[in-house]
Amino acid sequence: MTRQRPALSTDAVLEVAARFDLGGTPTAAHELRSGHINDSYVISGHGGRRGLLQRINEHVFTRPRRLMANVERITRHLARKLGSENRRRRLTLIPADSGRTWTEIRSAFEGSGGSRDGNGAEGWWRMYELIEDVTTRVVASSADQVFRAAQAFGRFQAMLRDLPPPPLFEAIPRFHDTLSRFDALDRVLKDMPKCNQAATRRRQAEAEIRAAAAHRHLAGRLIEAEARGVPRRTVHNDCKISNVLFDRQSGEALCVVDLDTAMPGLAAFDFGDMARSMAHGAHEDARDPCEAEVDLELFRALSRGYLDGARDLRAEERRSLVDGALVLTLEQAVRFLTDHLQGDVYFRVERPGQNLDRCRVQFALLESLVARAGDLRKIVDGG
Repeated sequence: MTRQRPALSTDAVLEVAARFDLGGTPTAAHELRSGHINDSYVISGHGGRRGLLQRINEHVFTRPRRLMANVERITRHLARKLGSENRRRRLTLIPADSGRTWTEIRSAFEGSGGSRDGNGAEGWWRMYELIEDVTTRVVASSADQVFRAAQAFGRFQAMLRDLPPPPLFEAIPRFHDTLSRFDALDRVLKDMPKCNQAATRRRQAEAEIRAAAAHRHLAGRLIEAEARGVPRRTVHNDCKISNVLFDRQSGEALCVVDLDTAMPGLAAFDFGDMARSMAHGAHEDARDPCEAEVDLELFRALSRGYLDGARDLRAEERRSLVDGALVLTLEQAVRFLTDHLQGDVYFRVERPGQNLDRCRVQFALLESLVARAGDLRKIVDGG
């Protein structure tokens, strides 16, 4: 079983887009294939206005109503902080025809609630204003770009410090509980079916299963840090460089996107995710993980940018950041490995073995981070 839905026709996508107040009839839809989780389409309408239409992956986000409540709170808060003159620096939801920020479509064969269309477009949908004249990156091209992206994530975290209570809903409970990620891996290994396909997947991953076991002792470090008093904040929880929009002309990091995993967590979660995705030159999907080696220049730029943007981190938070890099890299390796063993049910894949390749990149990077941990701590400390 895979998590991918059948491809939607353009007409079906445009029917969904017509439910949102784009300012005119939608005329064109272009699917974006870069994301791992949600289905995303750029929608063009009469008058030149464009929107980003997304179908929420309910396999991953099982309570989409609460998820959208989080996104609404964050976007409203950032709108108040940044003002109308800074619309390119924040995400803006486009309301649906119901007056809500989302629409739910259900087929006639599903349970009650929502519209009943049956054209393959079932699910929860939302639309953002498309931020124009921007680019995204999968791999950083320079230390300056890493600095800017890390600074943007730090500023995002700083702007949410005064988000009014209550805390955001946990869209994915225990999302960065690395011990529970290992528990999930253990269950998959124990309960894998005996069919040839499952046996093949396991045989392909024997080296990675051993690597996970060898590094398991790192899994509890951030849980231990929190027990020692490292505070929880509202954090992004998915700080890849691909989740930053850069101005096409100036290269400035304008806006942090993909707010679905924003919820309470540790600063080390965000820093760790940045380190595993920006402090090296390897593509996450590389078939050869040899380039997944920490680059101290990139790591230094990342540390400077994040600390400049986040500002006023407590001493104990700062001490936890390098552990965040180790733990988050290990955690992501385990997640890719688990998904490979399960048959690619979570992350979008375009080819067989892609999740295993992703896992190998993470483990190669982890080995490098562990080897240079002393140098990394000196950099974070200002050395």
